[in-house]
Amino acid sequence: MGKRSFEVRISEDTSETKPDSQGPILASFQGVSPPQDVGFRTYKNANGRRSMVVGENPRVIYESNEFTTEQSSEYLVAIYNKKTNSVTFSSVPVIDLVPIPKRIKMEEPKDSIKHVDFIMEKTALDKEFGSKKAQAKILARERGNIDASQVHNVDKIVANIEENVKTMKTKEKIKADMESSRPIPPHDIRAIKVTDVYNMDDIVTPAEFDAIPVASVLNAKHESRRLSLLPFKSSKYVNSRLFISLDAKNVNLKRIRLLLYINYLMAFKSVSHDVLNNRQEMATNMNGLPDIILTNLYDRFTETTFVKSGGRKKYKMTPKAEEKLLCYMFTLCLILDDFRLDPEPLACDLGLTTKRVHNLFKALGCKIIPINKQEIESLGLKISQAKGIKRAVLTVPLKLPEYKDRRIKN
Repeated sequence: MGKRSFEVRISEDTSETKPDSQGPILASFQGVSPPQDVGFRTYKNANGRRSMVVGENPRVIYESNEFTTEQSSEYLVAIYNKKTNSVTFSSVPVIDLVPIPKRIKMEEPKDSIKHVDFIMEKTALDKEFGSKKAQAKILARERGNIDASQVHNVDKIVANIEENVKTMKTKEKIKADMESSRPIPPHDIRAIKVTDVYNMDDIVTPAEFDAIPVASVLNAKHESRRLSLLPFKSSKYVNSRLFISLDAKNVNLKRIRLLLYINYLMAFKSVSHDVLNNRQEMATNMNGLPDIILTNLYDRFTETTFVKSGGRKKYKMTPKAEEKLLCYMFTLCLILDDFRLDPEPLACDLGLTTKRVHNLFKALGCKIIPINKQEIESLGLKISQAKGIKRAVLTVPLKLPEYKDRRIKN
């Protein structure tokens, strides 16, 4: 099939360069396409020149700004004439057609229209001849403007907003949710005595506490044997207290169980991700810890997901879960040490910064204060040597820091 060839003549139509001529018009609808049933007409002023373009249907009116003789355009529209087989490039004015719902148009009082016209004229003058400060103010104001004429289904939007407002949480509900999301154990904010702030049964259930195997530790007479029975062997905090308690004339079983449980928490925190997801290996690492204790450690301090293939459970100690474990552990340490302790050994045992440990104790309601004169003397230190040594002290009335649901700073 042969190719067709034809000749096209191209010329510039200089008669269409003026805004008052009867040529085409290029319209911008601000990104919103007009309905198909809108008819547009060009209106002329008394001199017979094009003045503005208006379109409407039963619901909306489109109006353009008036044409001005100073209006310039950088657009050319190519018009192909089949009869003469020619393409004419015509310079055209560009107008903005803004949709205005008829309901708003009818409700708009005449005085407000005059006022709006005055503001628009003043703004135009300021844009053209105003100072830089005035122009900056106009730009800032226009950025924040919402063009109501561009908003469709206003009634539906308002109804949705009202419905959302009804279901919005109250300030008290938000505060209660934030309180419940703290990583600390349940607490009594109205407690008068520090011993009543935290209840140990909320941290370790009585069934778990009774299941802690103390017999083997009690029967071990040598330090090396005692260490071999602990899942976390390098804790100076636990070991120093545990060995003293085991060698005491009157053995305090509650204190020994408490120290062993703190040791379990340290061991649980230190395991790798792979060990965490291998229950059998975890039980071995924890020196045959009773299942009731190990199960509750998983339930409290890990988050569970399911592997797609096979639906197997996968455990992860998230940063938030780790914070919870540390706060529960430090609460037990406070109970053990009569609510006043040196946080530094715990920082060393767990490989945490002193700042993070201090912040965790503050999250529990503790104050971080310098050691007192009596403690300095018991440690055999001079006052100059005790500078920088701190104590975490739980006080009442309990004052918890403002908590935002984010990780406590290191």
